Amino acid sequence: MPLHLWRIATGTHPIWSGEGARLFGQRWNPPGLAAIYAGTSFAISLLEIMVHANRKTPPSAARCVRAAVPEDIPYETFEAAAHPGWDDPFDVGVARAFGELWLREARSAVLIVPSAVTGGRDRNAVVNPAHPDARRIAVDEEERVRLDPRLWGESAS
Repeated sequence: MPLHLWRIATGTHPIWSGEGARLFGQRWNPPGLAAIYAGTSFAISLLEIMVHANRKTPPSAARCVRAAVPEDIPYETFEAAAHPGWDDPFDVGVARAFGELWLREARSAVLIVPSAVTGGRDRNAVVNPAHPDARRIAVDEEERVRLDPRLWGESAS
C-alpha cells in the first residue's frame, strides 16, 4: 500500500512545488533549497497550518492535495532520539541542519519526520522535489478547503 501524504496550503505558490519553503526556509530546510511539507494525515496537516498561519481567523484561500508515494520509492525516517533539540519551537537549527544535508545529498525523495506541534506523536513528511523519485509521486487534483472558524476561537453570535 502506498504512503499517503496530505498538504494544505494557504499561500499563493503552487501547492506541490516547494517554492514557499525555498524562499523563506522552514524547520527542515534553509532558504534557497526547495522542500514540500506534508502530513501523513489531513488532521496533522491542519494542525501544522494552524500553528504556522499566525492568524486569528482562518485563511480564506486554503486548499489541499493528497499524494501517494509508490511502494517502491524508499524513504528515510528521522530518528528524533539521536538529535536532541530537533523540536525546539524557536530554534530550528538541529532540524534544519539535518534536513539541509538530506536535501543536498538527495538521499531519498521523502523524509518522514516527527511533528514538533504534537511532541513527536504524529508524523509529517518532507519531499525533496529535486530528487528523481519525487516525479513519481502521484498528486491528486487540488481542492479548496473550508476551515471551520471555531478552530480559531470564533463562535456564532
